[in-house]
Order: sequence, then C-alpha cells, then structure tokens
Amino acid sequence: MSNGPYKGRADYLALGDWNAVCYECGRKRKASTLKKHWQGYFVCPEHWEPRHTQDFVHNVEDKQTVPWAQPMPAVVWVGQQFLLTEYSIPIYTESGDVLDA
Repeated sequence: MSNGPYKGRADYLALGDWNAVCYECGRKRKASTLKKHWQGYFVCPEHWEPRHTQDFVHNVEDKQTVPWAQPMPAVVWVGQQFLLTEYSIPIYTESGDVLDA
C-alpha cells in the first residue's frame, strides 16, 4: 500500500525518531518535534501552552477564632439573691426586683 506520490512533512527517515500525531490537530509530525502538554499528552509546538499560573494559587488560612477567650463568671448565690460578680450587672432578687449596688 502506498500513500501515493504525496509525502507529508514527517515522511522522511530520521534514525532514532518516529512519526507521531499531534493530540490537538491530528497532524503527523516527528516525535522529537512534539512537546508534552501540562495535561500529559503530546502536541505540536503551535498548540503547546503553559499551565496557567492561577492553577498554583493557594488560599490564605482564614482564622475566625479569637486569640483567647474565657467563660463568663459563675453565678454566686447569696441567700435570697444572687450576684454575678463585679461587671456592673444588675442584681436580682427572687421576686425579680433589682437591687441597687
């Protein structure tokens, strides 16, 4: 079987080289002229493109916690009333009256 009188650009003898097809355009080239694309397949130099730099961007950790925290002071029962320690919080009796501090 013959390709006829027409020969393509890759139809010549090059020792140690072989014919291969570009993954993008399907043209026959010598394997030594093809370049490996970042996705793993081989393409001709016209279709080769570098990997986009945004593929390598890493996010910055967003810490949404406070540097330190402490629990609210415990309720202290004193007889018929309770106190919530210093923070100028109103003091209530069991009947719901507010005591003036």
